[in-house]
Amino acid sequence: MTINSTNVPEELGGHGIGKLLAKSALDYALLNGHFIIIRCRFVQHYIDKYEPQYAKYILN
Repeated sequence: MTINSTNVPEELGGHGIGKLLAKSALDYALLNGHFIIIRCRFVQHYIDKYEPQYAKYILN
């Protein structure tokens, strides 16, 4: 599964919606047996900072 981007309306920024989108996408991929290709810098940063356990499922 490829995660290309996350998009949150500017007026909703800073409320954790991007983090929720990232976590939901990652959980979906793992629950369905997919490896993950990250093309979104936000999601990569999220994994590095909050969810390093997902790193083993990421393909470069």
